[in-house]
Order: sequence, then structure tokens, then C-alpha cells
Amino acid sequence: MNIEIIPIPAVKIIAVGDDLIDIFLKSLEKKNEKIENNDIIVFASKVVSFSEKNVVDFNDIEQRVKPIARKIAEKAKMPAEFAQIILEECNYNYIGTVPGAITTYNEYGLLANAGADQSNVGEKRVVLLPKDSKKSAKRIHDALTKITKKEIGVIIADSRTMPMRLGTVGCALGTYGFEAILDERGRKDLFNREMHITQRAVADQLATAAELLMGETNEQIPFVIIRGYPMIKIEDKDEKNINKLISAKNCMFIGPLFSCIQEKVEKEKDEY
Repeated sequence: MNIEIIPIPAVKIIAVGDDLIDIFLKSLEKKNEKIENNDIIVFASKVVSFSEKNVVDFNDIEQRVKPIARKIAEKAKMPAEFAQIILEECNYNYIGTVPGAITTYNEYGLLANAGADQSNVGEKRVVLLPKDSKKSAKRIHDALTKITKKEIGVIIADSRTMPMRLGTVGCALGTYGFEAILDERGRKDLFNREMHITQRAVADQLATAAELLMGETNEQIPFVIIRGYPMIKIEDKDEKNINKLISAKNCMFIGPLFSCIQEKVEKEKDEY
């Protein structure tokens, strides 16, 4: 198997409310690239959020900062407005703090600052994760399929830290058009031992490959084409195309902490 990873630099800095499909197609043309069948196109979550106007200004938050946000902000050494935004994004499900970050839990799983990010967004502004990355991926997929007449997959990718590991890796927040999880249960290993647990997070692996080129600072590469991966198309896209989350209680990382989260939320409700 030969896989090609093709960076597509943006023709402009993507601003709030921009037409992401139009910019992608113009960027593709400038790069002299064309979409081929079975390409998987990776979009940085940040530019998806910009196009969907999912950006918050501190000035819109300062009047509703709650006491709990001020307390947590002091511990995390961050602006109280930022802490308030984070708490709202995780519905106040937070575990604790370290300098610069609040450990939170929401529909995207266990992550720092509920995915809220202050980089590459301007002074006193925060870009949030897409409200529904699966719907965003479907919208992009349907638009590009209609224009290009090609069978493609789409990934909305973000970077993520791993527990007790230094550095970030890629994470597929939402996918469409292909199987995001490869279930290897029932297959045999080299010694004929049957696999009972392994399900490969293919979309996350592809997102990590794309992140190598996208970067995290001033690269201005919000789009990447992955070509050559034998993606498995899905028949019932609406039902099967889900980056499944394990329930919090069954997760090896957050499961032991879940009762602590619930107790913390209940105890501090009067401060919200």
C-alpha cells in the first residue's frame, strides 16, 4: 500500500463567515491538484469553525462570568472570560486544572479546555470546536461530491494531547463517506490467536498523518488530501459514520474519575 499525503495551502487567511468550499476549491486550483476517487480530504477543525462563525469574543462574555469561573481561572492562571467559555463548552463537566488548562469532558471526550483555542484567532477571542463535526463533515462531503462527481471521504481534524504523553497528535472529530473505525475483532494474529478487543481508529490515524503537514502555528495549511488509503465506503452513511465514544463509565481513563466529576458538578452548582 502506498499512501500519498498532499498539503493544500489556503489561498488566503480564512476569516469568520468565509465560504470554506470556495476557498478549498481555489486553493486546490492554485496547487494544480484535482480530487480523485477515494481521496480522503482532511479539513482543520479551526477553519470549519471560522466558516461556521463559531468564534467568541471576550467582550461578549465578561458580563456573565460566574464565581466558579473566576475561582478556576485563578487556579489555571487564565483569564476568567476564557474559563467561563470553557465551562460552558463542557457543561461544567471539569476534572481539575494545571497552569494554562482545564481538564474537561464533553461530547468530544476528555480534552483540555473543552477544545476552546486562543491561537490564530486574534486578541481576546476564542475559537470553539464545531458544534456538530459529523454534520459539518457531511455538509462538506455532499458539496464536494456534487461539484467534483467523485467518491470521497471527509475528516474534520483537530490536535489532541494524550494522558501523560508529551506533545499532540491528530484526532478526527467528525467523518463522512468512509468507515472511521476498522473492527479487527475475530481476526487472527500471527500466532493464530483471535482478536477480541482491537478496533483501529483509522480516522484518527489519518488525521495524525495530516497534522504532520498542517502544523499548529503559521503553516497556513488547513487542507490535506490523503490519497491511496483503501477506504471502506459505507452504505448507510447517516447511521454508520460515527466516531464512536466509549461511555464515560466504561472508559479506562475517565471511568475511575466519572463519579468525581459528577460529585464536583453537584457540589458547585450554586456557583454557576
